[in-house]
Amino acid sequence: MMSYRRERFASALRNVVAKLMRTELSDPRIRGLVSVTRVEVSPDLRLAKVYVSVLGKKGEQQSSLAGLRHSAGHLQSLLKKHLEFRVCPKLDFRLDEELKESLATMALIDKVSSELAAKDAQAGKDPEQQSKLGQDDAAGKKNEAE
Repeated sequence: MMSYRRERFASALRNVVAKLMRTELSDPRIRGLVSVTRVEVSPDLRLAKVYVSVLGKKGEQQSSLAGLRHSAGHLQSLLKKHLEFRVCPKLDFRLDEELKESLATMALIDKVSSELAAKDAQAGKDPEQQSKLGQDDAAGKKNEAE
């Protein structure tokens, strides 16, 4: 868990790095929609892991990541001008795989729920009636307990 100071520092870094990436970088390798999803800062504030999400194909993602890593030094010099901190961290760009994993999880949940709905439809049960019956049963058991 990050301290309040590190969280504030990471938040400020995320905002400034995202702005600088949009306005100051002109590397042709950086293609597609690149966004900074989160920043993790080391306890001594000397290293910042910058997680980026790149919309595009795998090749475009790798190309954009290579362009960002190549531009890290330039971004660090620009950060020194924009941030009034004693320390300017070394930027380490990484692809954020959490977004891809969460999308895969959501797709899996949607698939399972649609399969359950299809199974209920085959059995001749209406899912809305099932939920109403379940609520009525719960209310009846509650009244019996009283």
